[in-house]
Amino acid sequence: MKHDCQVAGVVFFRDQVILKNDMVLLIFYMFIYQVNYCTVISVFKRCSMKSTLVHAARALINVMELGHNYTSSHSRQVAGYAALLAGELGMPEKEQQRIYLAGLLHDIGKLGISTNILRKPGKLTATEWEEVKKHPVYSHEILSAIPGMHAISVMALHHHERYDGNGYPEGIRGEAIPLGARILAIADSYDAMTSDRVYRPRMSRREALEECRRCAGTQFDPWLAERFCRLMERGEADFQHLLAGKLIGQ
Repeated sequence: MKHDCQVAGVVFFRDQVILKNDMVLLIFYMFIYQVNYCTVISVFKRCSMKSTLVHAARALINVMELGHNYTSSHSRQVAGYAALLAGELGMPEKEQQRIYLAGLLHDIGKLGISTNILRKPGKLTATEWEEVKKHPVYSHEILSAIPGMHAISVMALHHHERYDGNGYPEGIRGEAIPLGARILAIADSYDAMTSDRVYRPRMSRREALEECRRCAGTQFDPWLAERFCRLMERGEADFQHLLAGKLIGQ
């Protein structure tokens, strides 16, 4: 393997030979075959941080679209809501970009969950629910293996924590939950509530905002929940192209 970004090396997975430039396949096989990420991360290290981050993000989004198209659509919506809230809070542009990217990739770990469970129309069993709850950990494992994605991986890990400490996977509470993850939690839940799911129809926008306010202080950071609700009530949800060009190279 050469130590420059023009060749960037070859990785062997069973009978597959994958060039680093085909990062979609590289990341896909890393995850599917549960390879120790430390054994292949040297493929990335000689590339510039910005180039690696952008190409890795693009690759992961493509893999997610291939695996679970509905998850990809949800993630783009979550990314937009989260970035809008980050902008409303006056966060630096670089942090807004990280939050947008975390929104796009927060559910990448669902590739490790059975489609039969994710698309089950009825109530999940206790065993199935425990399996679903693993997806933030899987997301963290995938993202933390990529240079430049540590902060993004932490947001993905904690986006299902609750402000009252009754969330998962670690049960942390209040401001111990990273700010980006608290923002993602609201954006994720709002989009889930306003989208049709196999187990229930969508809520109206008004109903979803009422639920966000009802869960302020228990599920959500109360200050962030109120800021988000006011933002949505102003009708500022046109986020389809927000930051996308800067983050994903469009």
